[in-house]
Amino acid sequence: MPVTSKDIAEKLGLSQPTVSRILSGTQGYRASTETRQRVLEAAREMGYRPNAIARSLRGRRTDIVGFHTGYNYMSVRDAYMAAVLGGLQRVCDAKRVDILLLGVFHGRNTDDIYGELVNGRIDGLFLHTSAEDPLVAELAQSALPVVSISDAIPSLPSVVADDTDGIRQTVDYLWSRGHRRIAYIAPERHMISVDRRVETFREEMAKRRVSDATVIHREFTYGDASEDDGNLDETLNTLLALPERPTAACCWNDPCAMHLLRSCAKLGMRAPRDLAVVGFDGSLDQNLMMQTLTTIAVPWDTLATRALEVLRAQIQGGEVPRETIVPVTLLRGETA
Repeated sequence: MPVTSKDIAEKLGLSQPTVSRILSGTQGYRASTETRQRVLEAAREMGYRPNAIARSLRGRRTDIVGFHTGYNYMSVRDAYMAAVLGGLQRVCDAKRVDILLLGVFHGRNTDDIYGELVNGRIDGLFLHTSAEDPLVAELAQSALPVVSISDAIPSLPSVVADDTDGIRQTVDYLWSRGHRRIAYIAPERHMISVDRRVETFREEMAKRRVSDATVIHREFTYGDASEDDGNLDETLNTLLALPERPTAACCWNDPCAMHLLRSCAKLGMRAPRDLAVVGFDGSLDQNLMMQTLTTIAVPWDTLATRALEVLRAQIQGGEVPRETIVPVTLLRGETA
């Protein structure tokens, strides 16, 4: 049986509340240095371990935050997910907060998922899902502190990369390199971050008197970035068949850019000679690339730090901004 504060109190001839307050470090409780030392030494000798569940019930805090994605994938082999989770893990560890990866609950209904998230195991939640996810409406009305991470959700506090400025930097850079026929490749899935990038791309091209900027939507699968995606072969063929063939392509994320580069290689094309390629998010390990990728680098640790700050402020009952935007930087590589 685990040793309790009552066992220590009986051994030392002290009251259980006295021992409990000393072991828990209750602020403002006065006890002599000798008494404290006796209690702590007895606790070590008897193998006492604090009861985390009881402590969390008393303090109404578990010091655990959760992460849930609504996209039915959570593979660390996925470069983007590894960047998001890696940043959160490092920041939470530095702040002595545990992070619990909550399952993707594939095939379960919204009520089941909601019940798992608000059952008291976590103090707050990092959420990674679309604004259309029915879970969002329930969480927005709940008492659980929630922060949407990486993709904005209007009804929840969100911490996101600066999608708008990232695309501005991309178009500015490509235009300065002499590119006038630039295409944008986006997923069919609705995400506010991608919508912002596409809208900004059209606006930036329109400013340069390109009113019919090329935007190609394709359905992409999530998962291991090493797996080839046939949709990018089809996308490249579409680009090459256009009456005015693009000389540069902006991809909605780095894995998309990497797959497009592979599709180019199959046809004997090389970036940037035959097609300049730019990614977004800076999640891929450049040391594993045949060519270093020109991309918009998101500082994932900074984004995670801001997200944890917003979440902890909510947990403590404070007011938080509806959206926190983290600056991004153009990282020049060999592909554009």
